[in-house]
Amino acid sequence: MSHVFGDATPFPYDIDYIELSRHAVDCAVQLLSAQHAIATACERAEAFGPARSGERARLTAMAAALVSSLEPFSSADSAQTERISQRLRECLDSTVTSELAAIDRQAADESAQTQNIVTRSGESARRALETFLLRHDLPGTELTLSWASAGEQGYTGHVSLKTPVGIVAIFSLAISPEHVWSRSRRLAELEPGLEVHFPQQSGWLSKRVEMAPVKLDRYYLSAFRLDAASAEFRMRKGANSGSGYRVVVDLHGAHAVLLQPLLEDGSPDGDSPLCLDPEDSAQMFRLCKRVLDSTRSLFNARQSMVSVELDAEPLDEVKWSQIVAERLLEQLAPVVYEIALRSGAPTELVLRRDVGGGRREEVYVTKRELYEKILVLPPTRRGIFDQLGLGDALGASAPPPHGPRPALDLMSSVSVDVVAEDEPVSAEDVPSRPRGRRPDTSSRPSPP
Repeated sequence: MSHVFGDATPFPYDIDYIELSRHAVDCAVQLLSAQHAIATACERAEAFGPARSGERARLTAMAAALVSSLEPFSSADSAQTERISQRLRECLDSTVTSELAAIDRQAADESAQTQNIVTRSGESARRALETFLLRHDLPGTELTLSWASAGEQGYTGHVSLKTPVGIVAIFSLAISPEHVWSRSRRLAELEPGLEVHFPQQSGWLSKRVEMAPVKLDRYYLSAFRLDAASAEFRMRKGANSGSGYRVVVDLHGAHAVLLQPLLEDGSPDGDSPLCLDPEDSAQMFRLCKRVLDSTRSLFNARQSMVSVELDAEPLDEVKWSQIVAERLLEQLAPVVYEIALRSGAPTELVLRRDVGGGRREEVYVTKRELYEKILVLPPTRRGIFDQLGLGDALGASAPPPHGPRPALDLMSSVSVDVVAEDEPVSAEDVPSRPRGRRPDTSSRPSPP
């Protein structure tokens, strides 16, 4: 892996975890800021409820007492006294009704204001989460890429993320006009002469079933789906119409390939797909690898978050930002703790990246920089960051992550690779970022 700890021991993830930590703290701060605004608005609304109920009760009791005091004058022998009593009752009733209506309007206004704060704060939290997920994939994130032909408009699709913090998000894709999949393509452009054998009926009388060659290179690639375990693509006579075939490729193990016919409407023909023989499977696997290689960059072509769920449920507008912030920091803490332990500088988090020629580039962030990010939060919301140990930057003693420190996982599942038996596929390097970088002058050789 290209990254190592500050003490030159291998770092388990091939990502810039320093930059990820910066943005994760930013995201958590914004989530907790939104949560604080929501909680404050809801508490204020709840506090006004009993006060309004008490005021309504006092007005009603006062009106009843005044009406009762006028009773002796309602049946008086004097017509003038009775008229005055009646007018006083009407005036009292009108005044009390008006005041009660004003209380109801105030309650409605406060409720609308509270809902407005909840909505705006929720949108702010959602934007913060979207920004973070556009930039980074937490180790352990499961990615799925799906796209399909839109006819003459090329291809449209999305990337879905299943994160270790319980968030499942779907992002739209922005396929640039220069990209290879910005237009519909035939399989011949990827694998000329592609041909497999598929059972077909033959003979006029016996109607026997024989394995017959099927040429696929004239078909269009109409849809594609990729996750960590398998790839599925559909090839049809038209870009998004006509009969064709559905292909499922196992990306691990024996690299088995399943083929299933599609009807004119694109629905599967038959109950179960057919497993191809080794020679045909090898051809289809080569095709799948070429499609994968040409679409790998689309994982980073996310445009906007079109849907998001927490624990397979819609986001609770009042509570979700707090839950996600807590889980994000819990995910971050063990790795940050390990980086701090191996950085060699008590006030910094340091990683190094091999750049070749026996040289390394150092990537770092000071604990003070991260600590200052959380100062925008009220003190009651800052305690959750203690597990990151940022108090060390100010000479304060900060506790380690809560509970026993788990061992770091040496494998990350965020990358999706197709590995052929004779041609391994290497993961793409993380783009360099200028912030928080300095050359490592030690010039120590890279560990094997």
